[in-house]
Amino acid sequence: MKWASALARDPSGEGAVSRALEVIDRELDATPDLLLVFISTGLLKEAPIVLARLRERFPAATLIGCSGSGVIGAAREAEDVPALSLMAASLPGVRLEAQSLRLGERPTFTTRPKAVLLFGDPFTFKPEPLLAWLDESAPGVVTTGALASGGSSPGGHRLFLDERVHTSGAVCVALSGNLEVEAVVAQGCRPVGPPMFATAVEGHLVLELDGKSPIDALQKLHAASTPDVQERLRHGLLVGVGLETGHVEQDASAVVVRKLVGLEATRKAIAIGAVLEPLQLIHFMLRDAEAAESSLTSSLAALKSTPAAVLLFSCSSRGRALFGVDDHDAGLVAARFPATPMAGLFSNGELAPLLGRSCLHGASSVLVLLRPAVH
Repeated sequence: MKWASALARDPSGEGAVSRALEVIDRELDATPDLLLVFISTGLLKEAPIVLARLRERFPAATLIGCSGSGVIGAAREAEDVPALSLMAASLPGVRLEAQSLRLGERPTFTTRPKAVLLFGDPFTFKPEPLLAWLDESAPGVVTTGALASGGSSPGGHRLFLDERVHTSGAVCVALSGNLEVEAVVAQGCRPVGPPMFATAVEGHLVLELDGKSPIDALQKLHAASTPDVQERLRHGLLVGVGLETGHVEQDASAVVVRKLVGLEATRKAIAIGAVLEPLQLIHFMLRDAEAAESSLTSSLAALKSTPAAVLLFSCSSRGRALFGVDDHDAGLVAARFPATPMAGLFSNGELAPLLGRSCLHGASSVLVLLRPAVH
């Protein structure tokens, strides 16, 4: 098993792919079976040129990936610039099955996979039903990946599968055989106020928190906060949703983060970006650079062995906008695994297991660690 990665910043597709291939040819020293391709919004018009060159150079390789507001590779994060992140892998003993999916479609596998890498368009593909189906039909399979980012309307993102470019749905590749895949979630928020139970819900609406109005709970939280927190509550409030009903999970990492979509004044309810069940834990959250760095640092420190390759899917709200510096998350990963190839993107949602359940995450960084299987 061999991996190599490259990050190429260039305004032309021809220039970017040529630079990336120079690195891959030098470092891989093998014919790749898998190509992971992430193209930034600034280079998106050049995507057909990039894919054509890669398919011409490696016609037998499975190619998969998507577009992002920024891309990650070689310990660097390329935000708001034309850039290509490319990872190539020679995978003897590994079976790859790739396919595209429209909304509502389910993948078919001839071999039970160990992992599924999934990339979707956030406007036309809702991953939660598929994640639940995969958990039920193939328990123990690691499903991970990301939603494309950088587009402002339907049709603004791109998904890549071999020589084809899709503007909707999802693409996935199932991996089986001689490899192990581990996915780790690093959260990017800190909780504010106490955890509460959603004692009355209706779809996306929270009608009651601990038997009281959610809007009243928000007003109470606002009144008890400092002026700087009050400003952030008005413009950047998120919601942590517990995965288990009726269980107070004090650990902020044991929730999935969702957007606060809006308020319903008539019933004094709040709407969030998740379908809720009664007695799910609700914890209001704020993006926080210190908490995000601590979570990622702790996650990296807990990893016991060096992987053969790392994929990094970071929420588009992270990066320079959150940390105030370039290459923050990629730099931490590279410091922990300095010789390990890395690729990824800034995403509109990150996919990884949590508490044994495949989940869509927000404001997070997901690390995907790939290793040869231990026999």
